[in-house]
Amino acid sequence: MENINELNIDNLTSLWVKVGQAVGHYVNENNYELSCVKNSEWPNKIWIKQPLTNELLISLSQKMASSEQSLVFPHWDIYPNEGSEIALEGFTQKSFQTGMSLPLNKPFPSSSSLTAKRVSNTEEAKFWAAIYPKCFGYVIGEEILIQTMNEMEYNLFYFNGALVGTAIYHPNEQVAGIHGVGIVPEMRRRGFAEEIMYLLLNRAIAENISYATLQASELGKGIYQRLGFTEDFIIKNYVPKFD
Repeated sequence: MENINELNIDNLTSLWVKVGQAVGHYVNENNYELSCVKNSEWPNKIWIKQPLTNELLISLSQKMASSEQSLVFPHWDIYPNEGSEIALEGFTQKSFQTGMSLPLNKPFPSSSSLTAKRVSNTEEAKFWAAIYPKCFGYVIGEEILIQTMNEMEYNLFYFNGALVGTAIYHPNEQVAGIHGVGIVPEMRRRGFAEEIMYLLLNRAIAENISYATLQASELGKGIYQRLGFTEDFIIKNYVPKFD
């Protein structure tokens, strides 16, 4: 088994790569990758897969400053030989997430109350894109779904015909990446996030996938801990500091 942290990050960044290549702008340079899409707040990231140095940070800062779109730099603390003296004074931390993983060695309770619907046409893509900001407060452009729904799985979940929430299910290699699990405001605090996870985790088990990975907000982390996910690393999301 490869390093689970690297598999987690590879699953996440493969989403960004696919979206940038299909809909927007994707760049793969020697020391960084970049993916951004117009009329969307996601992915719009610039990232590295090596220890951060001050020289590399300067290069990222210059690239972010010259970009026509606002970019976020996610920094994951998975490199033990990374210098602690890295100067991030030119950046502001926008948010942070916890990279988490779970060995898929036993099934979860079946969710009989929820039904899942994969986005499969333009109308559903537009609907998913309209619902997502209600769950998370930022926009994934509808054109992203329209152009990538055949190779990436965007799901809507319903309870007795009423919309509950969203998720992106993204298996690759040895892991099933679970992203964008969001509940619409009127359906929160009713256990639906756990039920969505039951459905997705049991599906991954049925597909003989070894691990599930995700990146949790501080608000959602407790749900995943109750399911048995472990906290593996931190992702700090930075934006340039403007004077």
